[in-house]
Amino acid sequence: MNRFDCDDLLERLWAYMDGEADEEARRHLMAHIERCLPCRQHAEFERRLREIIQYKCRGERAPETLRVELVSLIIRS
Repeated sequence: MNRFDCDDLLERLWAYMDGEADEEARRHLMAHIERCLPCRQHAEFERRLREIIQYKCRGERAPETLRVELVSLIIRS
């Protein structure tokens, strides 16, 4: 990954945020975020959105019917 641009960041941001990016990809992502204001703002928005979702959904469990439907969709794909 020599040349890293905004499209690359957007494609890999969730993997980075989920801790699934390898060390090299993580370094490139962080370097790009540091020098690119729009991508830094986007990454910060996504980080804050995740925090809000985690806070609002803590302790709640999806209804069993929804869980069964999601598992079924995952298996079919």
